[in-house]
Amino acid sequence: MKKVMIVDDEYMLLRGLPKLIDWARLGLTIVKTEQNPLKALDWLAENPVDILLSDMNMPELDGPTFVAKAKKLQPDMELIVISGYADFDYVRAGLQQHAVNYLSKPVDTEELVTALEAALKRIDERQASDHNATLAAQAEMRALVAGTDPGSAHDLLKRLEIVFTNPAAPVRLIAVLNPLPPTDLVDFLQEQAAVPGFFREGQDFIILFQGDDNQLNAFINEAPQPISSTRRPELIGPTVSNMTTLTEAYHTMRGEIARQYFFETNAGLRRLPRPEETETMPTLPGFSELRETLGPLDPVAFKKWLVEQLETLKELNATVAFTRQFAMIVLLVISEKGTASERKPAAINAINQAQTVTKLTEILADIAQRAAQESDRRYSRNVLAMRRLIQERYGEPLTLAEVADELHLNAVYLGQLFKQEVGRSFSQYLNDWRMSIAIDLLRNSGEDVNQIAERVGYQTPSYFYKLFKQQTGMSPREYRAAADNGTAD
Repeated sequence: MKKVMIVDDEYMLLRGLPKLIDWARLGLTIVKTEQNPLKALDWLAENPVDILLSDMNMPELDGPTFVAKAKKLQPDMELIVISGYADFDYVRAGLQQHAVNYLSKPVDTEELVTALEAALKRIDERQASDHNATLAAQAEMRALVAGTDPGSAHDLLKRLEIVFTNPAAPVRLIAVLNPLPPTDLVDFLQEQAAVPGFFREGQDFIILFQGDDNQLNAFINEAPQPISSTRRPELIGPTVSNMTTLTEAYHTMRGEIARQYFFETNAGLRRLPRPEETETMPTLPGFSELRETLGPLDPVAFKKWLVEQLETLKELNATVAFTRQFAMIVLLVISEKGTASERKPAAINAINQAQTVTKLTEILADIAQRAAQESDRRYSRNVLAMRRLIQERYGEPLTLAEVADELHLNAVYLGQLFKQEVGRSFSQYLNDWRMSIAIDLLRNSGEDVNQIAERVGYQTPSYFYKLFKQQTGMSPREYRAAADNGTAD
């Protein structure tokens, strides 16, 4: 509802106007009526209104002076002037203050409705224009920060008076995650001299801030919805020295925002370290060591172990990508117990799509539960022989037909038997075993990736790369980097 104030020294008019029309039908509510224009100015200084209906002939203060002062207090307020005098100077004074209309006393119902509708139309048009201008400014700011329009960056920096080399007012990025309601934050940001610009990224705000420590502390303390343990944190980026580091800081900030949502963080303020201060990431485990750890764990113990591992990754500021890669290695290990092959692609997709650590835990715990149930089965003599051949000769170009010949059995029958008992086809089991060996070699040997591909049975390195990426969510070289020093992105 738009807010209306009526100012007139005639008491009967103040009583009659609210009853003259259906204000609510127009989307209006009368929030204040006042006979004394001086008191009206005091009230307007503290209370915003959308439309002011004002008499132009009042004893305490003449109408032209009153409406001029009222418009100075609230420039965007729409004005409708009322007068019982057909005095051109009074009418002109009201129109010079951008009055929408002039009404003569006694006020006609239809004329009042027409004047109010005209005022509402101007409000809607102005708000639409302001909204479009705000969106355009945000798009311009996003292009600057993201580095997508380098051609216009210089002019925008100059227009916004952003100076990277000013030590008294360093430049940095700030992120405010999912403020509610966002309009409160927008209003606050538009009033901040230290905020040259900002833009929305989904439900979050990224803010370009240029100011000293005192201004930064004031910003943090005065922003709507103060930081607390029940809200997601504000993220304060390090200072930047040029456009290149600004763009790098933006991409780092986006990654940190994703990390906050993924790990479901809800506490306090986080200051992002400088690039040179970034902590070393945790390392990805090898297949054998993880198999040894998880082998004796039942589903309940596995879930407890997993929650502890993911909490550790959170504390070590692991990225979302790194955490998913860790989950992929865990999936490979628990799948070895016999998870049905048709569920594994779905599990890989689910891990890649998991939006929170809670969801990731649910996915892996469910797979571990199923794998535990399936691992209790006993394999037939022929399937045990096939598994032994795979584990001993994975480096050879092994085929189901060759294994069937060695066992003197029909290949079709043997393939069906293997899938029925193991839950995966012969080729899927062979590929999984090769991947487990490759993971250990990448972690524990200095061999070239192509040499490892050949050693585990792939004559075509590109095919090995493709399978490894499908199974782990990263390339062999990315895994090696993450397993060596935790640098995988």
